Formats: sequence, structure tokens, C-alpha cells
Amino acid sequence: MQYRHATATGHAALDAALVSAPGRPTLPVRLTVELFGRARERLGTRPVTVWDPCCGAGATLAVLGLRCPGVTALAGTDADPGPLDLARRNLGLLGPGGLDARADELDARAREHAKPSYAEAAAAVRALRPASRPAWSVSPADALDPAATAAALGEHTPDVVLADLPHGRQTGWAADGSGSDPGTGPEAAFLTGVAAVLAPDAVVVAVGPGRSVPLPDGVRPLERVRAGHRAAVLVRAGDLPRIMAA
Repeated sequence: MQYRHATATGHAALDAALVSAPGRPTLPVRLTVELFGRARERLGTRPVTVWDPCCGAGATLAVLGLRCPGVTALAGTDADPGPLDLARRNLGLLGPGGLDARADELDARAREHAKPSYAEAAAAVRALRPASRPAWSVSPADALDPAATAAALGEHTPDVVLADLPHGRQTGWAADGSGSDPGTGPEAAFLTGVAAVLAPDAVVVAVGPGRSVPLPDGVRPLERVRAGHRAAVLVRAGDLPRIMAA
């Protein structure tokens, strides 16, 4: 993939600032910014709200707030409430004093462990300035349940959905969400469920391992991209099958 929206360098400070949940994959910073930029192209220059329905520790959303201007709100939901405290911690970096508090924590580790690398990371984090100061919320909700996600989103109306689909040691699809036909499998069910709470012009970006992300039968993507061992698809919410939230 040729990157158009994300530079190749300058990500080390973000890697130092963010906390992660062991065993749960996260999107690389550069790929996150690039995919958001490609979705944003489809929406014009208006400020946007971003929703991550598989937010985990919230790293994707925090990266967008730290690196991407014009983000007015961030919403994170996840079927597993386990990592959501980490998500709140990461998104807290966007508020006043958030980055300084994280830098102080890294400085304390440098003193405790006598490791200059922690002090270097603290200096890099302290130099960061958020590109946006969005409102944010984090709530447990299953993306396959439109009623639950609609309640969790509240007043948020997402313009962009950016989701790293479940995979890895600690994440996966529910057993009853799989199917032998890619067009009716868990990815298709996920996209259909997400679309139920979106405006038709919203852009959904789904990322998964392998060569491609399956779409529901008959749906044409806006764009498909590959980056290393990951694939991503961009699709307009209005082009996805619609089911109504209860």
C-alpha cells in the first residue's frame, strides 16, 4: 500500500504514551492514521465523529485524537468490558494534563528501574500535542447487537467507523457468528450490525488478518487495501444491508 496520509516516522512517542492489553492486537499507528485519512477523503472537510466498535484498550481512538485534526468526538465500545479501563486511560491522554501525567509516570519508572529509555520516552511524550480535543466515551456493547450499540453511542452520530476485527490470543468471534460462506460469516454480520446505527453516508473501515476482509453478498467496497499481513476494506454504510435496532 502506498501511504498518502501518514508519515513513515514520528510514531515512537505515541508507542511510549499508549498502554495496551496483553494478547490483544492493536493497529500500527501509521496504518491507523492512513486508514482514517482515506475514510475522511470520502466525507469532505467537515469535523467528524469516530466510533471503534471493537475498541479494546482504545489505542486506535487515542491515536486519532493525538494525530488527526478535525475529530470532534470519539466513541469506543467492546463486547468485552475487560480492557475498557485501559481505553479510558488512553483516551485520558487527550485531556488537559493527560500527556504530562503519563510522562511523569514514565519518569518515575526511569528512577525506579534506572533505565534511561524510560526517561527518553517521558521526554517524547511530554513534547506531544493532541491534534484534536474531542469529547469521548467508552462503554461495553456487542457490535452485533444494534440496540446495545445505539444505547452506548447515545448522542454520538459516527461519521467514520474504524475497527480492527477480532483476532489473536484474547479476541475472537462468538461461535454462533461464523459461517462457511464469507458473505454470511462473522465479518458480514459485524458490518451489517454496525450499519444499523449509522447514517447512510458514514464510512466503515474494517481491518482483519489475511488477504481480504469479506463483505456481505452483493456489497461493493469503496476501496480495498493491504498492508503487510493485514487487509482493510472501506465501505459506505448505506451500501450495507440494513437491520433495525430493536
